[in-house]
Amino acid sequence: MVNTNTIDEKVVLESVNNAILVTDLHLRFIYANAAAEQLLGMSCSRILTLKLSDIIDRSEKALRDNLSVPIRHSLRSFTANGVRLTIEPGHSFTGNIYIGLYNNPPQGLVVEIRSLARQQKIIEAVQRHSQHDAARDLIRSLAHEIKNPLGGIRGAAQLLEMSYGSQKGLKDYTTVIIEQSDRLKTLVDRLLGPQRPNPRVWANIHYVIEKVLALTAMQAEGQVSVVKDYDPSLPEMEMDVDAMQQALLNIISNALQAMAEGRTPAPRLGITTRAVIGSVIRERKYPTCLMVTIANNGPQIPEEIMAKIFYPMVTTRERGNGLGLSIAQNIIERHHGALECSSSPELTQFRITLPLLKQGQSLQGP
Repeated sequence: MVNTNTIDEKVVLESVNNAILVTDLHLRFIYANAAAEQLLGMSCSRILTLKLSDIIDRSEKALRDNLSVPIRHSLRSFTANGVRLTIEPGHSFTGNIYIGLYNNPPQGLVVEIRSLARQQKIIEAVQRHSQHDAARDLIRSLAHEIKNPLGGIRGAAQLLEMSYGSQKGLKDYTTVIIEQSDRLKTLVDRLLGPQRPNPRVWANIHYVIEKVLALTAMQAEGQVSVVKDYDPSLPEMEMDVDAMQQALLNIISNALQAMAEGRTPAPRLGITTRAVIGSVIRERKYPTCLMVTIANNGPQIPEEIMAKIFYPMVTTRERGNGLGLSIAQNIIERHHGALECSSSPELTQFRITLPLLKQGQSLQGP
């Protein structure tokens, strides 16, 4: 193991978002940080059984030849871009590699790996998030503008009803105006989202999930197979329980409705909870996070919808209003988390990632 006696070295290496590995003079790995474990998809103990040459694809002949010669003190640092890395059969990716000499005993190489796919994914996520925020702010502004005259219209209709309601047929008209004004007010309130968050308490996510499944049991009508795979070791987390329940209810209800409308044969809903190490949420790294995966085998979400699926008023369902997922994302983000979606003909997944903090710790924000 590399000599990291001071706590500062360990903190720095483990807090870096990029994969950092250290080899000995024979290119055997002797250290891997948490980001390397996540990128390579294997534990540190497994990585330490490999050599650097084991993960560089055989097609990268020039780089492999360069690393095949004995490491000398005169070796200069260099960067290799667009290198194909093969971790194991069927698991490969392209990345940029920085290689430098590690001079302190034991001597070897310091290797930094950046996945091009991951970098592109982060860039796209930031762009989507900015576009989503802009669209949400625009819709909220419009909702505010609609809400003010809406109250005036309803009030005028009530006055007409009080003054002239006895006239034949007039009450029917004023009733329609009042009812439709109330319906629009409800829609506007949903567009504006929760205005006064509830106090946060420490609760177990499984309690919230089970409560939502109980609420949707009638909707599933016993036709949907629910498969639960919970991690019982997950600790409690600080949350707005009612809001989190609403977020999960929106996602699960959407899945059930999509499978029902798509007439999915043998409909199946899967819910998995896990702890994940070293997750990055909107450019901030957390030591430990909780991930809830909600999967269903319903119809694939069209590709043209995927990029804007969390925008308000975007829906694939005939009777949907396109607010459920937008509200769910807003709630998850208020908990400093992230909500992501992927969809294929076989499986659609929604992944909720939330920071796990110890009691006494707190995140800044509402």
